[in-house]
Amino acid sequence: MKKTVLTVFLLIILLSFAIGAAQAQNNRGTIQGLVYEDVDGDGLCVDTGVEGEVPVEGIDIEFLSSDEKTTITLYSGPEGIYGLFAAGQSYWRVTARPNADWVVTSENPLWAPLSDTNRAVTDVNFCIQKANAVGKKSATVILPVSGADRNNLTGIAAGIGILFVLAGFGLEYRRRQTN
Repeated sequence: MKKTVLTVFLLIILLSFAIGAAQAQNNRGTIQGLVYEDVDGDGLCVDTGVEGEVPVEGIDIEFLSSDEKTTITLYSGPEGIYGLFAAGQSYWRVTARPNADWVVTSENPLWAPLSDTNRAVTDVNFCIQKANAVGKKSATVILPVSGADRNNLTGIAAGIGILFVLAGFGLEYRRRQTN
């Protein structure tokens, strides 16, 4: 009798762990997308009908959870497809990280919210263009000048302010000379 009760008790504990693990898996979601070549550099590349806009294989895709504790890097497959399956609930930042031969022309990063009500986010698509695209409209890459100010508006505003102060001193000097 004691063995039967002990066996039933152990089975109940084992089943409760199994049910908990199954429920934890139910709270997971999927993020999927495509990586395509953008031959004209317009940031649009999936199902556009433009000749040459084809899937690109082997592009790194980085997934970062909203708490920034989980980072997963995958890559696009032969048809440009990538996917993160059984992803936990989070507001995932999805970033295309191609090598130096490619430039991302679409919005990068993209956001994929997974929750109880939204367990699948699809069409998280990236467009990339060859960095040395010659004879075609190519993506513009703007790099900052080393050591340059962020902008000159502060200097311009300061210059105008100094001019007003000097004009004020000049007018006051002139007024005192006439009295």
